[in-house]
Amino acid sequence: MIKPKAILLDFYGTVVEEDEAPIILTCKEIVEASNKSISLSDVVAYWWETFGDLFTNSYNESFQLEKRLGQLALISAIKFFDADLDEDNLIKKLSEYWDEYWGKPVIFPESEKVLAKINEYGVPICLVSNIDNAVLDSALKYNQLAFEMIVTSEDCRSYKPRPEMFQKALSLLNLSNSEVLHVGDSIRSDVKGAKLMKIPVLWINRKRQSVSQNDKPDYESSDLNGIVHLLDCDGQVI
Repeated sequence: MIKPKAILLDFYGTVVEEDEAPIILTCKEIVEASNKSISLSDVVAYWWETFGDLFTNSYNESFQLEKRLGQLALISAIKFFDADLDEDNLIKKLSEYWDEYWGKPVIFPESEKVLAKINEYGVPICLVSNIDNAVLDSALKYNQLAFEMIVTSEDCRSYKPRPEMFQKALSLLNLSNSEVLHVGDSIRSDVKGAKLMKIPVLWINRKRQSVSQNDKPDYESSDLNGIVHLLDCDGQVI
């Protein structure tokens, strides 16, 4: 690998925690109100599967904000599990949880030092996040973070792993795919998306998960310090 001239950086699950509390708290109410014998894990799994399908099909003219996709997945779960609930009331709760937990996320311990180190190297960062602008703005202000270049799903009316967000980031940086390094925690959105664009990718694998050979990233690290190791190696593969 040639030392990257810029970093494309995912945000949730990479720089800050991606808290599942909004989903878990609302799914608990579905379990309690359902007329079926189900567990919390059943409902959460259904929510994520439905959300993922909506996510995949949300682009261009069909694009919808991430929070709205979360609400639609919740409505589907209420109906699927035959839960005796007021949809509007539960959607309101999900929205409140969404803003509270994802608008005020906890930053990972090493993130600020790593971001400062990247800045010392003079390597520009473009934040590339599957998120609504309002939520991201809140999260950045809460953690006192600032990035000169930001690309969101709302900006591009599409979500990773589709190419639009990566293309926008490369355009802002005026660099080619081989000149940057994408860093993210999601195999589906970050690793697969970067690989489709032939962009070198560093997978932040905080949970020490296994991955198939087809989805194997170029590099892997348990936290953001992996970026520093790559920059320190001065272009040598480690």
